[in-house]
Amino acid sequence: MNETVKEVKFTTRDLSFIGVIIALMYIVQTITILGVSALTPLDPLKAIASAFFVSIVIAIGLAKVKKIGTFTIIGLINGIICAFILPAFLPLLPATLLGGIAADGFSKVSFGEYGSRNSLIGGCGMAKLVETLVILTFPFLLGFSTEILPPLLILVSAIIVAILGGAGGLVGYKIASELKKAGAME
Repeated sequence: MNETVKEVKFTTRDLSFIGVIIALMYIVQTITILGVSALTPLDPLKAIASAFFVSIVIAIGLAKVKKIGTFTIIGLINGIICAFILPAFLPLLPATLLGGIAADGFSKVSFGEYGSRNSLIGGCGMAKLVETLVILTFPFLLGFSTEILPPLLILVSAIIVAILGGAGGLVGYKIASELKKAGAME
């Protein structure tokens, strides 16, 4: 059986919408992380708090664009911006990029594209799982940190963040569905 690989092309409109989603994601991420930072210094709680709200915004973008590769673009740009703004958080670049690749791979294998409820839940959950695992282990592995969180805390944090990411994906799907019904989104 000779199957051809479908080439994904992003239009200028797609890329513009992804840019808007990334900007909204930053606003939501900054507000939630700053709010949690004021309450606790624990890094896992910052990721846990922002996962749900950021995933809502990302899911809306994925529901509109629907193309595999969208999450990788979001992850790459997010990581680059984080590296420029917060060089101390250099591990965010590989974390967000690997999270995007994992989400795209999972959604491609499982659903073929984004847009369905389950693809958004699974993609957002997978991305947040990988991002959290990388963020909480990468600094130690590269020698940026001399202490690593206990492995059980890392795993529990990653699972909680993945669940909240999936829940955000579900809420984002519902919002996108309502926007489509209202004619505000194609």
